Amino acid sequence: MDGLTAFFFIWAAVLIFFMKAGFAMLEIGQIRVKNAGTQLTMKFLDLAAVILMYYFIGYSIAYALPHIGIAPEEDYAHFMKMLMFAVAAVTIMSGALAERVKIVPYMIAAMIIGGFGYPIVEHLAWGGGFLANIGFHDFAGSAVVHTFGGIIGFTAAYIIGARIGKYRNGTSVPIAGHNVPFAVLGAWILAIGWFGFNIGSISSFNDWKIGLSVAVATTLAMAGGIIGAAIMSKGDPLFIANGAAAGLVAICAGADVVHPVGGLIIGLIAGILLPVVYKFIDSKLKIDDVCAVTPVHAVSGIWGTLAAGIFGLKIFGGAGGVNILSQFIGIFIIIAIAGILALLVFGILKFTIGIREKAEVERKGLDSQFGIEIYPEHAMK
Repeated sequence: MDGLTAFFFIWAAVLIFFMKAGFAMLEIGQIRVKNAGTQLTMKFLDLAAVILMYYFIGYSIAYALPHIGIAPEEDYAHFMKMLMFAVAAVTIMSGALAERVKIVPYMIAAMIIGGFGYPIVEHLAWGGGFLANIGFHDFAGSAVVHTFGGIIGFTAAYIIGARIGKYRNGTSVPIAGHNVPFAVLGAWILAIGWFGFNIGSISSFNDWKIGLSVAVATTLAMAGGIIGAAIMSKGDPLFIANGAAAGLVAICAGADVVHPVGGLIIGLIAGILLPVVYKFIDSKLKIDDVCAVTPVHAVSGIWGTLAAGIFGLKIFGGAGGVNILSQFIGIFIIIAIAGILALLVFGILKFTIGIREKAEVERKGLDSQFGIEIYPEHAMK
C-alpha cells in the first residue's frame, strides 16, 4: 500500500468514526429524556467492545489471517478503515432496543457480534469468501453492514418485546422522542460521515475517478431518500431525516457501478419505502423498533443490494458486471446469518442473565438506576 492510499484510508476511517456521533444524536432524539443518558453510555461501550474484539479476533477472521490480532504495520490503514465499518454494523442494533435493554447483556451481544458474527459476513463478501467468489457486489456495505445490523436489530427487538405502554388493546400508541432537532442533527452528521463510508471504499487512491462517481451517486441517492420520505410522510422532519439515511444506505452496494441518476432513483425508492415499512412493522407486526432500524438499515440495504444488480446494468447507464442472481443469493445468506445469530445470542441471553430491565426501572427511566440526569433543569421542574 502506498502512502497516499494509506492516508486516504485513515481519512475515510475518521469520517466513518464521526458517524458514531450521528448515530448517537439520531437515537437519543427519538427516545425520552429519562433514557437518553443510558443510550449515550451504550454507544460508548459498544464502541470500546467492538474495537477490542475486532482488533484481537475479528480482523483475523474477516481476512483469514493465520494469527490472532492484525498483521504487520502495512495493514494498519486497512484495519482502521474496516474497524470503523464493524463499529457501524454493531451499533445499529441499539436503536431498535432503546429504552428497555440492560447494558451488560447488550455489551456481551456487541462483543460476540463484533468479534465473530460480523467478521464472518465480512469474510464471505470482502475477504475472499464464498460470496466474493460468486460475484456478489456490495461496494460499501448495503448488505454487509446495514442489512446485517438491521436484521439483528429487528430480531432482537422481537425477542425483547415492546416498551411498556407501546401497545394498548392491540393498537400502537405513539411514544414521542424528546428532541427532534437532535435527531435531525444526527442525520446530517451521518450524511457527512457517509462520504468517507462510500468514497473510502475504493481500493486505492489511484481509483480516484471511481471515487468521484461514487460521491455524485451518493449525493443524489441522499436527495432521493429525502424526497421520497417527504412525500410519503407529508413533510414529517423525523421521517425526512431517516429518509436521508435510508437513501444513503441503499446506494452503498452499487455506488461504484450505477449512473448518478440511477442513484437518485435508488434513494427515492428507499425513502418511499421507509414510512410504509415502519408503519407495517409497528402496527401490523407489533414489533417496537424504536428508531426505525429495520426500514432504514435492513430494508433499504436489501433494496440497495438488489438495485445494484439492476441499475448497474449498462442499459441503465451503469458500469455492468453485476449479476442479479448473485445479489439475491448474497442478501439471502446475510439475512439468514444475521437472523440466526441474533436469535441465538439474544435468545440465550434472555433465558440466562436476562436482556430486559425490570418494569419499575423502565417506568422510572433507565437513567434512574445510575443516578444519571443529563438535563438537570428538567429534573428541577
